[in-house]
Amino acid sequence: MENDLMLASRHILLAGSVSNTTENELIDRAHTFVKEFVGEVINAGGGFVIYVAAEPVNADNKPLLFDWTVAEAIDKLLPGESSLVRLKIVASRERLQSKANPEQRRLLYGMIARGVAELVPLEDEVLTGGNVGDEQIEHATAMVALGGGKGVLDRAQKMVKRSLPVLPLDMQLGANSEDGAGALGVLKRFQSNPLTYMPNSGNKVVKVLPSLSLQEPVLSLQEISKRIVKVFYEEEKARIEALPPDVLVLTALDVELAAAKQAFGIAEDAEHVTTKNGLHVWKAPVSKRGGKTASCVVACFAGAGNVDAASVTTMLLGELEPANVMMMGIAAGLRDKCALGEVILAERVVAYEGAALIEGGKSEVRPEVTRLNMRVRQDVSAYLSNRATLESRLTDSYKMLGIEFPDHVDAGPVAQGVIPKTATVASGEKLLRDPDKFLGMRELHGKIEIAEMEGAGLFAACENFGKPVLMVRGISDFGDSKKDNRFHLLAAKAAAGVTVDYIANGMTLQN
Repeated sequence: MENDLMLASRHILLAGSVSNTTENELIDRAHTFVKEFVGEVINAGGGFVIYVAAEPVNADNKPLLFDWTVAEAIDKLLPGESSLVRLKIVASRERLQSKANPEQRRLLYGMIARGVAELVPLEDEVLTGGNVGDEQIEHATAMVALGGGKGVLDRAQKMVKRSLPVLPLDMQLGANSEDGAGALGVLKRFQSNPLTYMPNSGNKVVKVLPSLSLQEPVLSLQEISKRIVKVFYEEEKARIEALPPDVLVLTALDVELAAAKQAFGIAEDAEHVTTKNGLHVWKAPVSKRGGKTASCVVACFAGAGNVDAASVTTMLLGELEPANVMMMGIAAGLRDKCALGEVILAERVVAYEGAALIEGGKSEVRPEVTRLNMRVRQDVSAYLSNRATLESRLTDSYKMLGIEFPDHVDAGPVAQGVIPKTATVASGEKLLRDPDKFLGMRELHGKIEIAEMEGAGLFAACENFGKPVLMVRGISDFGDSKKDNRFHLLAAKAAAGVTVDYIANGMTLQN
């Protein structure tokens, strides 16, 4: 719960007002809550959207709006320079000058100068309650309703149209304009149709509404504030989990799945999710440069071969609708072209078994060649070009994964570095144990260095769905009888480490 990123880059609209006839004790409680809530949101990495002009007060000088309270609280909490905008101020410059007092203007302009706030200007000539609300909604990612009238209802409906969360609170504050039920009206609707206002977690939130009561609080205002922050965090978390994944990561064999789970930080006994077709998937986030997170799903064909690869990939693409696809695992490398433990990124796949049977008992080979699409080629080229930082990252990754290659093995040469390379891959249903047959594949395509059994099916399925795909392979053998079984796991781990690093530092995520 104590996570300073729970509301990172989120801006909350606190919409509402207070009637001139509301008791002072309730007004004081409302403003005290607002201050506590601002503190919890700021601690969670979030901010607010406000509209400022004049600040109406009652006969006892109690403020009847919350926007200035929000601004003052943020100013006290963040007195220094800030690289993050925590307060978005929707305002007309003319009204700020004529309606706000000099002290209030100094407060706002000081925060703007420090980078804590930014001004979202409105033209005074076209200023209406409607376009104020439109501008607030444009910058808000969530809304809390507290008192108020028609303006609160209007903003809540606009948030709903954008599928953004709205949490109404139960305080009986009335409205400054005495024009409607405001937050209490939204609350009544929320209780009947919670998913309208919290599309991903409303059914859970409606059950905890009594604990968030401000009218008859059973918890401290600080604790209520913390719980509201958690409500918005859980709603956003549920929203992200419901989205199609950024990357579908596929494996074929048990050893490859085990390596993938380790590299993606998935516990060995982590519970899987079962798709409607009975396929097991594991979810795992990968942190990218710049603070973004790639949502990833790991799955396994549970068997070698292009038929299973095409079938399972097709089912998962149809169900999960990922933006990108990667496959990682082990493969055979051509001796004298590759080294055990070396990792390759497939630049093209040659399906070598296509053929025509012609007269005289002869056959005519008809291989299918598939290249990476342009966007993936660009990503791969940029990824491999940063060799110094790539080597440093992968060295650390290999160490974390427990990858330590022996200096020499009888089976053949061992990788001396961690930098992956691009290569052309031959894909078919045959498990190669004949080095002459392997070498002969270069007659089909002179760049073939790798042989495996899933790439053709994988690429065909992704091409049918228009999905960008990249295959990562660790070299475990040379397609002959000389084996070192240690390299099945070592090569799988190396491929997994490169896969995670590529997602974090090489893959371009599309908006």
